[in-house]
Amino acid sequence: MNLQLRKIKAILAIVLAFSGVVSISAEESDSSEFEPSVIMEDVDLQPYLTFYEDKTGKLSFPEIQKVFRSGKSIPLFNNSLGYSEAAIWIRVPVANLERGTRNWVLQYGYSLIDSIQLYSTRNGALPLVVSGDELPFATRLAENRNFPFQLSEPPLSKTDYYLRIQSKSSIIIPLTAFSRTEYLEQTAKEYTTLGFYYGAMIVMFVYNLFLLVMTRDKSYLYYSIFIFFDILFQLTLNGLSYQFLWPNSPEWGNICLPFFMFCAFLAACLFGKSFLESSKMTPITDKFYYPLIAICIFGCVGSLSFFTYTFSVVSSIVVLLLTLLLLLINSLQCVWKGHRPARFFLTAWAVLILGSFLYAMKAFGIFPDNFFTQWGLQIGSAIEVALLSLGLADRIKQLSLSLETQATTLNLLKLRHEQSAIQYKNLYEGEEDFLFNLDSHGNITGTNKAVSTFLGFKPGDVIGKNFLELMYNTGGLEDAFKKLYVMERMEELSNTRKPVYFRADFLQKYLKEPKELQVRLQVLDHDSGREILGRAYEPDQDLMGRFLDEERIVFSVNNYLQNAELLSQRLTFNLVRFTDPTIALSIRTSLREMLINAIEHGNLNISNEDKAKALKTGNYFQFILTRQNDPYYRDKKILVEYFLSRQKVGYRITDEGKGFNHARTVRNAVTKTEETTSLQTRGIAFALSTFDVVKFNSTGNRVTLVKYFK
Repeated sequence: MNLQLRKIKAILAIVLAFSGVVSISAEESDSSEFEPSVIMEDVDLQPYLTFYEDKTGKLSFPEIQKVFRSGKSIPLFNNSLGYSEAAIWIRVPVANLERGTRNWVLQYGYSLIDSIQLYSTRNGALPLVVSGDELPFATRLAENRNFPFQLSEPPLSKTDYYLRIQSKSSIIIPLTAFSRTEYLEQTAKEYTTLGFYYGAMIVMFVYNLFLLVMTRDKSYLYYSIFIFFDILFQLTLNGLSYQFLWPNSPEWGNICLPFFMFCAFLAACLFGKSFLESSKMTPITDKFYYPLIAICIFGCVGSLSFFTYTFSVVSSIVVLLLTLLLLLINSLQCVWKGHRPARFFLTAWAVLILGSFLYAMKAFGIFPDNFFTQWGLQIGSAIEVALLSLGLADRIKQLSLSLETQATTLNLLKLRHEQSAIQYKNLYEGEEDFLFNLDSHGNITGTNKAVSTFLGFKPGDVIGKNFLELMYNTGGLEDAFKKLYVMERMEELSNTRKPVYFRADFLQKYLKEPKELQVRLQVLDHDSGREILGRAYEPDQDLMGRFLDEERIVFSVNNYLQNAELLSQRLTFNLVRFTDPTIALSIRTSLREMLINAIEHGNLNISNEDKAKALKTGNYFQFILTRQNDPYYRDKKILVEYFLSRQKVGYRITDEGKGFNHARTVRNAVTKTEETTSLQTRGIAFALSTFDVVKFNSTGNRVTLVKYFK
């Protein structure tokens, strides 16, 4: 069967080449390298690609590199390879001839792929990314229905990227390149377009259900069922159902596509039979519906039980072509016999038949993946629904008044929203605290610019998100209890309508550490409706400090960098009662530097060279986060002992690191003999100039700091 399919594919490819549908370049893609530019939008990489079919599926990345170097790979003339159980390796040669780093996005634009791995010659034998729809959606690096890979090319460099693709479904290889800004814009436009499409399809589904209730015509029942399963099929085909409906069920995601197809074909047969009145108009052709309906039912059961996935998909595409052929022939017969509804039926289904045919040919690898084969099915489906709905124009009149009322309601809602925005504009612009508005479901509908100061997000980053999404999440059971506590406070607000107060750990955009804030929620009633106003601010300071004579505290903290700032503030807050504010500020700064040294160079074992390199490349926070999550360093603590009296203040900081040569570091800090003094040395030098006693233990993982008050 595969041999015959390849022969047919070759013959059709020759015919399409002469007709202009398929054009094959004579240039050798091995001789060219893709050069990313500053601005790129949907650049097709097919001219640069070569591929190799590993039929064993066991070749390693080093072995594949040898295969490509030996010249056994071939140019990718047709990016639709049909069905294959082999592992397909794709080589993407990239060159950056500029003297600056080039950041770009490589997108694999086909969501129905079981396994995809990205390798780089700069990364050794291990893959950069392992993904595919056999894994839960949460394992993807980017929340996207496709597979985007963010890449960075060093100056004056050449790199070969390899993609290993293996799937039981049809293997399509649509690789495109974007600059990062253009990719985000393209993704937003694409999701917006798909949102409009599925919104229109859902509206038509609801509309036909309404007509079913009003007219009790079973044709609308079959047509509603068809639209329903067509929506699910399109969502699955586009990868949206896996992203939004069942992201944690890859098993179901890998069998539902043919099931939805068989269900849609079954509904299409029943609808066509009823709408065309085939039993009366074409009794002979009407008999062909029954075996096709039986095949569809058998396919529904088989795709969920004993069919293999490849067989389910291939058989569903064959049934698709048979269904479309039967509907086309039957509608032509009815038109020939003067059946008026058949004329509109034929017009409505013609575009869908063309789109379905293009999709089927792409799936079998006969036609290449392009705009028409990729989106033809969606375009045909949308046009079919629109045209067929025109046949119901006489019944649409019954809904005109209702639609007019809904339009008026939408205008009123828009007006109320504008009034609400004007009402709170001045408050948002002048307030230093983080202010936000919530709807009844806890979704953020507005915020002021202070969110950037507190959490690092822009207002546009958080608007539309649920309030609970801003809570810091480590994946542990403790986070669930914290979110439950917040939900209880919000439920209390909904029930009592009285303001509620609570503390919560918020997510920070860049630091990736929890930020504790005091939160106040209250219900606001105004002319345009009811909403929730929230205020988040720094927790209250210790109000009992003014009665302090002596204080002794021991803290044990984790390795979050913000703890150095928070703890240095807490341990110097009461100093102003015993010393000059300038000295208190110097003590706070020195204490913060020593705490940072204990976290970075002690518990996290980060050398001065590692820190300088991370700061230079701009990935310092990511580097810190990696160390913080490393099981070897994750549970290490900083012990801080603090004593304050009217005569002195003392701090003892102990980390769980291996220590350092403090004698040489202190000597360098005092003499300043090194031309390039490290950040660690400068911190110790600052401490020596501030405290009267700076003493390390023999190991170097404990420092005692004492300042006497005059």
